[in-house]
Amino acid sequence: MHTANSTVWAAFCLYLAITFALAHLAHRRAGSGNFLEEFFVGGRTLGSWVLGLTWIATSASGGTFIGAPSLGHANGWSVMLWISGYIVVATVGFGLLGRRIAEIGQTSSALTFSDLLRDRFDSRAIGVISGIALIVLHTSFIVAQYIAGARVLEVVLGVPYVWGATGLALTVCLYTAYGGFRAVAWTDSFQAIVMLAGVLLTAGFALRKAGGFAGVFDGLAAQSPELLSGPGPDNFLPLPAAISFFFIWPLAVAGQPALITRFLACRDTAALRRASFLIGCYILLLYPAVIFVGIAGRVLVPNLAAPDHALPATILAAVPPLLAGFVLAAPLAAIMSTVSSFLLVSSSALVRDLYQRNINRKLQESATRRLTHMATFAVAAVAVIFALRPPDYLQYIVVFSGTGLAATFLMPIVLGVYWPGMNRTGCLAGIAAGFSSFLLQYALFGTRSFYGFDPFVWSLGICALACGLGSRLGSPEPEDLLQRYFGVDRRAGR
Repeated sequence: MHTANSTVWAAFCLYLAITFALAHLAHRRAGSGNFLEEFFVGGRTLGSWVLGLTWIATSASGGTFIGAPSLGHANGWSVMLWISGYIVVATVGFGLLGRRIAEIGQTSSALTFSDLLRDRFDSRAIGVISGIALIVLHTSFIVAQYIAGARVLEVVLGVPYVWGATGLALTVCLYTAYGGFRAVAWTDSFQAIVMLAGVLLTAGFALRKAGGFAGVFDGLAAQSPELLSGPGPDNFLPLPAAISFFFIWPLAVAGQPALITRFLACRDTAALRRASFLIGCYILLLYPAVIFVGIAGRVLVPNLAAPDHALPATILAAVPPLLAGFVLAAPLAAIMSTVSSFLLVSSSALVRDLYQRNINRKLQESATRRLTHMATFAVAAVAVIFALRPPDYLQYIVVFSGTGLAATFLMPIVLGVYWPGMNRTGCLAGIAAGFSSFLLQYALFGTRSFYGFDPFVWSLGICALACGLGSRLGSPEPEDLLQRYFGVDRRAGR
């Protein structure tokens, strides 16, 4: 195992200093208006560059930089097919939901994902249930990020795993609670640039050190021919799983509440269009490169203490020391940006969706600020406790959390914002059916459900069916509600 030198430490400290400086500037830039609107959606002022980069940084998590390379290291080139569906996430996410969510957010003044559903269906129960589900699934996602960050610090800086997880949690909590959404968006933008530059540099140096593509292929073939083609070692990616993941990535990302919240913060629809183009270009560069780093690492560093050490170990083996510290900031940037975004969503679910809108609607701003900060630290503390017993492969937690969120919320939100016939009964039925069927399949079958497909595929279909049946059986929504969100009036035949 490689160890870090003083240059790596210096670069890491510089990265943290810039992150906190941006958080401080964001705090000073924050307006003097409503605290919740500023803290959770940044005053709805995000332009195209910040919107695109914060969306990227949130979606590219520790799973991208730690989990995915570890799978590439273990399974070879078949992981490229495993991630291929991710190429269209920007088109699906922004094209499917971006403009419509922004419009409804402006109409309802929604600040959170649960606000959107609650106000669209005028249902307190939907707000409470979605808030609870968000807290549970987002906490598990945050756990995965702490594991990833602790792995990086363990390998690169020699920080013990427990202290790494705890220190990462405290660091992100501090700048998130201090600057709110604006700080998260600004630091995300910086972190997204670090991420892309770091992974491209690493891929280039790893390719050179391994002797080019020929050297990578020869090195893998010498270890196992199964690393060169599908389905990979131990039947890693059979055809049903490959088909599943081609649909999982774009749909699962489109259904992430933390990403949907970004649409509530945009300045206008023109910013959405430009951000979509930016994200498409970014993803085409990032994801093939990050998987390749793991594959090349199998040649350069074949033996690892833990699979999730693949990317940091490859960086230390291939990248010159003068650049290693900067490059090693890339996985930490991905992790910190995702944690901060998910902490915001979780704290908003606790304070806004569960407490303020149901228990104390006249909550004073000072109390709101205090409770929001307390909720942020509480969620982080719970996630750290669970992160102290990490699994072998981080990416499995990431896939479980991400697909669980999408299986629960994608169809209710898509049908809710586009179909006037969708009602609160359909929304509740869809959330319940998607969430319960997903958990049941994982409990019974693990990652391969009926006919070898991922549980997400079946749960998404079950959720859509439940939404449709529930809407047909339930009472129609009030005409004034449909007029507000869709401009339709069935009484007038319009």
